[in-house]
Amino acid sequence: MTKRESLDHQTFGRLSKIYIIALGAIGLFTIGAQFFIQKYLNSQIDDSRIINISGRQRMLSQKISKEVLLLSDFEFRKSKSEYIPELEATIELWRESHEVLIEYNESQRSTEDSTEIQKMFTVLDPYFQTIYQNSLTILNLAKTDTVNQNRLKSHIHAIIAKEPLFLQQMDAIVFQYDKEAKQKVASLKRIEYILFGLIILILVFEFFLLFRPVALSIKKTISNLLYSQQKAQDMAARAGELRKVQEQNVQELLALTRAIDQTLLYARVDEDGMIKSLGERFAKLLDKKQEYENQNLAELMDLGEVEKNRLLTLISQNKGGVFNEEFEFKTKSRKHIWLDISIHTIYKESGMSERLVLCSDISKRKEAQNEVERLNASRYKEKEELQKSNASQIVEAQEEERKRIAKEIHDSIGQMLTALKFNIESINLKNIEKTTQKIEGLKQLSNDLIQGTRMATFNLTPPELKDYGISTALQKMVKELSKLTGKNILFENKSDFDQRFDTLVETNLYRVTQEAVNNAIKYANSDFIIVTINHSNTVLSITIDDNGKGFNIKDVPSKPSNNAEGGMGLFFMKERMNYINGRLFINSTPEKGTRITLNYNL
Repeated sequence: MTKRESLDHQTFGRLSKIYIIALGAIGLFTIGAQFFIQKYLNSQIDDSRIINISGRQRMLSQKISKEVLLLSDFEFRKSKSEYIPELEATIELWRESHEVLIEYNESQRSTEDSTEIQKMFTVLDPYFQTIYQNSLTILNLAKTDTVNQNRLKSHIHAIIAKEPLFLQQMDAIVFQYDKEAKQKVASLKRIEYILFGLIILILVFEFFLLFRPVALSIKKTISNLLYSQQKAQDMAARAGELRKVQEQNVQELLALTRAIDQTLLYARVDEDGMIKSLGERFAKLLDKKQEYENQNLAELMDLGEVEKNRLLTLISQNKGGVFNEEFEFKTKSRKHIWLDISIHTIYKESGMSERLVLCSDISKRKEAQNEVERLNASRYKEKEELQKSNASQIVEAQEEERKRIAKEIHDSIGQMLTALKFNIESINLKNIEKTTQKIEGLKQLSNDLIQGTRMATFNLTPPELKDYGISTALQKMVKELSKLTGKNILFENKSDFDQRFDTLVETNLYRVTQEAVNNAIKYANSDFIIVTINHSNTVLSITIDDNGKGFNIKDVPSKPSNNAEGGMGLFFMKERMNYINGRLFINSTPEKGTRITLNYNL
């Protein structure tokens, strides 16, 4: 009994030393965590540099706009040799800074997944590319002595139009960078304090609730083990019975091994890929019997050179865990089979290890996957062809619209201006009577010229659309068309709608409504046309009704190939609504009028 007590005390002493080491390790961990967290906080200094560069991008974009305007001015162009190098240096610095931001954002995405910044840069990139390309074009034109003002004007307008959008988006990016930097620092500090508090609590609880109770429990366990030594002698008598049970288990294990050998595709190999054993079904698939031992599995599977090296690499580098990969090989009958191969590391009692290679036949799944990929590629190609065709139709319509405006200005306004010039030149102040008649004629001709100018420019975007929104712009359009055409055209805002949208949305809604009203004026022969606005919490609805002759919708091609075929107006109305994720509904009956409805989700 004295020896037992001595062993108990010795064990308790060893465990006490272990507890002290554990507490010391926790203390070191606490200090290390503090050091790491403080070091990480210091690394946040880079955020200020990125915010500085982002802010500088705003200044550089404004400077580019100013220098482009100075370079295009006739008076300042005499000293353009002074402005060209400065503009070139500004553009290069602006581009380099933008690339620095993109590279920094890409590196941050891999570690922190800053999704919001990625979205902002996706929105910013078109504005940057437009300003950058147009600035380079103006710079190249300025380097030559022959500068075309018309060419410069279009590029300058492009820069001026995109520069406010670029500034606005850069402001949002700077604020987002600043917000994320503050959030990271605040979050890290909170985590540091929480960890520190938890470690202190863990130390206290381990000492009072774990270390001492466990030590006492182990002391008691050792006493019980010494007492159980006597019982072990009694258990030896049962060893014979256990051996019989063990023999039965071995037989069952052998039967299970034979079943697995005939049903699974598996092989046991060493770290060099040399086969130690091969399942019966796998050997049959490889057309091998007993001569497969000490052969390389990759060689036996008749893999390609790249796949063979890949399989051997996975086998040799597999130091634990499970590795999966798909391989294609050819059987002796030249049949192609896809296998999903899993590699497991098995450690033996001697300390040596070997690899267990398990395979699943996935040939049918691969065939289905290839067929799906082929169908997806076919659908993508069809969609691409459709988009190309639609783009061609849109370009053609734009060219026709330009020709129409040019012809209208030439045939009406141009001729009236010419007549006005000749009438003024023919005035003879000595002949008072004829002079009075000609002045009256000039007044009428001036009125006609004013009306013609209004008609020619009315189809352009009205200032009301930009200043007041779609409702006011449509009301103005209806009023002007009713005055100019003499038609009975009415406007009604049933729900007092006055909400503003993005410029792109408002322009497309205006253009589609304008096209619908113009079609009713030109082709419907109606007594009245009514434009109605109504909205709910989710949908804005614009309706154009007329009591004209109507038409059969089935007679209008869904996609006309040219203007002569007809239906181009309806086609582009649908395209515009699709472009802003809206919907267009057309209801028409011959001799009973037409209703066109535009729905846009709020």
